[in-house]
Amino acid sequence: MKPKISKISVKERYNMDENGKFKKGGKLSNEHKEKLRQAKLKNPIRYWLGKKRDEMIGNQRGFKKGQKPWNNGKKMIKTSGKNHWNWKGGISPRMLNTPEYKLWRKSVFERDDYTCQFCGQRGGNLEADHIKPWSLYPELRFAIDNGRTLCKECHKTTFRFYGNKYTNI
Repeated sequence: MKPKISKISVKERYNMDENGKFKKGGKLSNEHKEKLRQAKLKNPIRYWLGKKRDEMIGNQRGFKKGQKPWNNGKKMIKTSGKNHWNWKGGISPRMLNTPEYKLWRKSVFERDDYTCQFCGQRGGNLEADHIKPWSLYPELRFAIDNGRTLCKECHKTTFRFYGNKYTNI
C-alpha cells in the first residue's frame, strides 16, 4: 500500500509568496523538515558538503578557538632556509626589485646596446643574464661585467636557466 501524498500547491511546496517569488528566511513546513532530517541521516557526509559548521566559521583550517597548533609556534629547522628542498641560494623576488638590481640591469642593456649577445636581435623581449650565477657569487651580483643581454629564447638555451644544474665556472 502506497503512502497517501497530500496535494499541495507549488507555491506552498517551494515556500513562495503570492507573486511567485521565493520567501527568503521563511519557515519550513514540518514535511520539509522531515525530508531534510532523513537526507542527513541517510548520508551525513554528503549533507555537510558546501555548508559551514559552527566551529569552522571564521577559520579556514577548522581549528576551534583556543586550540593550539600542532607545532605550537616552533620553527621547523629541518625544512627552513638552506635545508629546504626549494632553496635557491637566498634569491627572492624582493631582491630583484631593489634599485641596485634595476640599475645593474639597465647598465647591462645600455652597454650591450639593447642587443642579444647570442643571436644579435635588437630590442624585443630582452633579459639581463648573470654569467656567473647569482647564488654562487654574491660579490658579483651587481658587477656590470658579470652581465650580458639575451633575448628570452636565447636565455632559455643557457645551461643555467631555470633549474638546470650549475657548472663550475
